[in-house]
Amino acid sequence: MEFLNINSLLELAIQLFFIGLAFWSLIDIHLERQFKMHLNQYRVLILLLSITIGYIVGSFFIWVLNITINH
Repeated sequence: MEFLNINSLLELAIQLFFIGLAFWSLIDIHLERQFKMHLNQYRVLILLLSITIGYIVGSFFIWVLNITINH
């Protein structure tokens, strides 16, 4: 039971790390200059892209971690 809590906390930390890393990477891309969009729309777009990219990359690393632990 305690292993599941540590595993869940590790997975959460990995997901949040990669979401933050994706946000940090995307923050300097200024799409509002190429497309006509309001500043709030740009901020929401960057946030959603960060969550999407971070979740996908984090899930991949969790999958690799689980494969290496279980084999």
